[in-house]
Amino acid sequence: MTTITLNDLIRTRLDEIAEDVWESHRVMRIPGEDGRVIQLGSAALWERWVCEADHGFGPCHEPLLTLDQAATLVGQPVDFSLVTPTMTPIEIEVLDGSYGFQLTELYHLSDVSQEFRKAQG
Repeated sequence: MTTITLNDLIRTRLDEIAEDVWESHRVMRIPGEDGRVIQLGSAALWERWVCEADHGFGPCHEPLLTLDQAATLVGQPVDFSLVTPTMTPIEIEVLDGSYGFQLTELYHLSDVSQEFRKAQG
């Protein structure tokens, strides 16, 4: 008899999410400590997703940020939203330590940077 732990179920679900977002949007999960530090102003965070889609100029390679990460970098409350992103946000499920799997959107770093510049005046 095989015992399945909660960690196994979570790992399987994260793998399924990563496979789905790769197949449907060409978004790649950055495993472990393989990402980059992304910094805007005085805030910084670790890259977890990267866009590999071809938007007409070859693979994008731009970091993708969740709404919570974007809010942190822009210095806004978590419930803010990017009003006019250039690139269409990608809906995805992420694992939140307090609330479990939650829907969020991934935004290209260039859109978040543009929002940061607007907030700076």
